[in-house]
Amino acid sequence: MGALPLVPLLTLAVIGAAHSDNATPSTSRVPLCPGLQIVTAISQANGDYESIKTVLSVDDKNVLIRYSSEQLVTDLLAADFGQVRKQTLNRSVRRSDLKSAALYQQRFMPGMPTEIAETTAIGTSQAVLRALKTAGRSEFSISNAYSGEFPANRDHSPNLYDFMSPGELVRIGQAERIPVVINGVTTSLPAIRARGEFAAEPAEFLFLDDDANPLTLKFRVGIDSEPPMDSHMKELCRTMQAAAPEISRALCGRETASDRETLEVVKIAYRCDVPVAAAEPAPAAGAQLEQQLATSGKAVVYDIHFSFNSDRIREESAPRLAEIANVLRKHSDWKLVVNGHTDSIGGDRYNLDLSRRRAAAVKQALVKSHGIAAERLTTDGFGASQPRDTNETLAGRARNRRVELIKQ
Repeated sequence: MGALPLVPLLTLAVIGAAHSDNATPSTSRVPLCPGLQIVTAISQANGDYESIKTVLSVDDKNVLIRYSSEQLVTDLLAADFGQVRKQTLNRSVRRSDLKSAALYQQRFMPGMPTEIAETTAIGTSQAVLRALKTAGRSEFSISNAYSGEFPANRDHSPNLYDFMSPGELVRIGQAERIPVVINGVTTSLPAIRARGEFAAEPAEFLFLDDDANPLTLKFRVGIDSEPPMDSHMKELCRTMQAAAPEISRALCGRETASDRETLEVVKIAYRCDVPVAAAEPAPAAGAQLEQQLATSGKAVVYDIHFSFNSDRIREESAPRLAEIANVLRKHSDWKLVVNGHTDSIGGDRYNLDLSRRRAAAVKQALVKSHGIAAERLTTDGFGASQPRDTNETLAGRARNRRVELIKQ
């Protein structure tokens, strides 16, 4: 469990951009170790939902990952249509596959085996990245499985390998940089862009440019393959908005062609130890929070996660809540204002109420689960009225969905 000498590190330059979150230029790292959280956002017409991949353990043979997502069901034939479907499952990736596998099992579906040999799960392999950088191209396959009820056994048919769509990735352009919030700081990550065709559909990937940890930062699969609503569907949607708003919310809103499958990493957080060999390591999340409150009186928190359109706090928020409580216990004279903020999807009144309820939920968790005196915490919410970034992009909306702590 968590054998630190085996942990690959990526040295990253923090950009002091206009929207920097309490950031000063420094060096930070993203270790592949227990506690690493990778948050990806997926856009739907009725709002974004986020999947969270948490590294549970790392040893010399495997990396164990827990996947958690909550999304609105838009399949009319599904028994839970219009409801929020929650999924939690584990995936174990062999370290040997992280070195050489060209099969990318990007889907996490109930019923899938914990280990799917010869595949990676949250990025590509060292071999694929190196081939893209040296030869400009690499063999690559992605999953087209729409059910997890198949074995990862080539001796039985059908199996998960039957649903891998083979192709070739070709590198596009020069190395580029992608902004991602890491431990609350907007950080510029080096990325390699590549394109290919899989099952007769175009796809594009951006991989983290780190041989030891080539995470997928973005992908588009089946680019523009989903047509926009036609005139008949638009008229039906107008009718449904009044008569059946829940159905309308799930089905309507696609005005332009969209991709069949997308992913974008918007937030990364870690709480693992960083080897001392690094020069000027960025503080881990808890120390950074205390420092921000002590020096500026304010901390922006991105890793308190809420259920889709809800004030229910997701379990992946537990480490951050514990850190806030520990800081308050350490500084017994501190009082905090907890402010909630949302993106702009949905009406102003709805977002204002949601942000207030989310702030109240944070206070309740600190009081009930961590024993913090209620009088030390006050709450408020501002809806979408104080954006930190654009609401026109996935990453921008993710930065706008946040909790802010103000020291009184």
